[in-house]
Amino acid sequence: MKQKANNFQNMRELGFYQQAAIAATLLERMLPNYQLFSEVTGFGDAKLCRDILNLVWEWLFVKKVKINFERLCEELELATPDQSQFDMFGVYPAIDTATALDSMLNGILSQDPTEFVNVAKISQASVARLIEYQAEEIDITTEAELKKWVRDHELMEYEMDCLSELIELVTPLKDGFQREQVQMLKAWVREQGLSNLGMELVAETQNSDG
Repeated sequence: MKQKANNFQNMRELGFYQQAAIAATLLERMLPNYQLFSEVTGFGDAKLCRDILNLVWEWLFVKKVKINFERLCEELELATPDQSQFDMFGVYPAIDTATALDSMLNGILSQDPTEFVNVAKISQASVARLIEYQAEEIDITTEAELKKWVRDHELMEYEMDCLSELIELVTPLKDGFQREQVQMLKAWVREQGLSNLGMELVAETQNSDG
């Protein structure tokens, strides 16, 4: 998983707002997983998660904007599903999305960019969980075979490629982010056309353009 490790290290070497922008973009790719779970089960608040991510984008390019991120963390906790209450795989990607969004908020509140790297780690762990879940139907008998299956799976390769490309996209943007850069990153998500779990995206991020 060398590329995966290199991605995380390369992300760590970027500036605070660069790392934040990558994390927000990754969350755009994760959010449909929560939205689908909420739609199917009736649990949670997909609009809240969408609104929180919109506010994160606003914070990114309006540096003096006043947002009560502490209150948003409290509201998000109430909208985070409990895996023991749902007998379906979809609860896990929903939890991952809420957890990653919480890390995003904590990174902003504490000015700690390691929380933004955690968003990337959670996204990739969510992909790995799906691949392992699918592997239950395949004749894999050892832990080593499973790790190789996850590592070589096209969905994991796509996830790593996306993070690598995002790092390249934001690396030149060292002087902060304007509305145009934010719109560029959202457009990149739409161009991918898939969530981190390979689900086809609707034109959701268009509704969040600032």
